[in-house]
Amino acid sequence: MEVVLGATLHDPVGRTAAAITRLTPDLQAVFPAIVLNISDLTRPAVVDAAAALGATITRHVSNEGHIGRFRRDAIVQAADGRHVLYADFDHLLRWIEFGREDLLRALETDPGADVLVVGRSEHALAQEPRRLRETERLVNHAYQLMTGERWDLMFAIRRLSPAAVRMIAAESRIDTLANDVEWPLLARRAGLTLGYVESDALYYRTVQEFGADEDTGDGDPLQWIRRLEFAALHAGAMREFLDRAG
Repeated sequence: MEVVLGATLHDPVGRTAAAITRLTPDLQAVFPAIVLNISDLTRPAVVDAAAALGATITRHVSNEGHIGRFRRDAIVQAADGRHVLYADFDHLLRWIEFGREDLLRALETDPGADVLVVGRSEHALAQEPRRLRETERLVNHAYQLMTGERWDLMFAIRRLSPAAVRMIAAESRIDTLANDVEWPLLARRAGLTLGYVESDALYYRTVQEFGADEDTGDGDPLQWIRRLEFAALHAGAMREFLDRAG
């Protein structure tokens, strides 16, 4: 099964430029086509590295409240009748560098699934910053109560069939990063096939700390507040599906 990459990239500090250049051969070997939806605040060196990679580049005006829309635009442009892997590009860079075989395994898992959610394993989650573990656990638990599926949802990596991309383009209404829960819930409602695979190789860093050995945000109250706000956005998205069902 051929899988192309549709990703978003926001790097106002330029930390990913060297990684894109270093990993260009790996990216080109894994993905027959790459589409990047890049924010206008991303440093020129990063955009230049993406162009040298051979990616199809579109630009958007940076707006955290519209991350879900930028993701949707990326997969629609990438698909062209093909299966698409969506990932935030900084996460994808780490995955292909430190877990390429794990990435390939995920791409080949459950080929009949219209939406394959890629989550972190218990081992990987245990290494994540505390603010992520404590807030994401609540989102995952609410989703499990709704669906019976004990999945890790908030790492935003999804493999999508052409049918899933068409459905998302037509029906997705969540423009925030809460599309993490909206896309699989839309797929369930539409009767599409869902699957799940876990990775030991995925881990979180802010783009400002791309390449750092450790995350340093747990001592910053603003970073906790942001994660609480993100969890609330996901709760609101899930609530809409309960309201529609009722």
